[in-house]
Amino acid sequence: MKLISPTFIKLFACTCLAVSMLGNLSFAAQVAVSKPTLNKNSDITKVVLLVRHAEKNISDNRDPKLSPTGIARSQALAKQLSQLELSQLIASDYQRTQLTLAPIAKDKALNVTIAATKSGLTAHVNNIVALVNKEPGNSLIAGHSNTLPMIISALGGPTIKKISESTFGELYQLDIKPNAEVVLSQSHFGQ
Repeated sequence: MKLISPTFIKLFACTCLAVSMLGNLSFAAQVAVSKPTLNKNSDITKVVLLVRHAEKNISDNRDPKLSPTGIARSQALAKQLSQLELSQLIASDYQRTQLTLAPIAKDKALNVTIAATKSGLTAHVNNIVALVNKEPGNSLIAGHSNTLPMIISALGGPTIKKISESTFGELYQLDIKPNAEVVLSQSHFGQ
């Protein structure tokens, strides 16, 4: 049986650590580059940004408010999008979506348009698509884990994977081009 020297083990461990750190640096660089930019490119007609509501309070209430973590995330969203031109904000009739958009609504002096869910998900999604299509400018939509994939698809974007109930802070950006081509990119906001 051949024994491995302690020097070899230390060298191997250092190499693994270096490779791991390089991978993390590469990932961090990709995240830093992926901040949304609106209408910087003349090939884009409009931009639609979509987020899942921020973290909610745990309760038996069907319509809970945001948790302290969710409030911080909603403020992070407003800060990240502070320099971007938005024409409309859209939320569902659940207060967690409306509260997610509250800081940016205040900062940009925009009202939050409510797209009701009471007539079912298909009607809700169709209402949001109609609101986006009616507005010539850029839109920010706060939705839910089950509605965001439907809305992205209905706006001409690709099919995205199911959003986990524990996933928060993903920012989906649809760049809608003059030829109706829709390009999806994704970034993250908050902690």
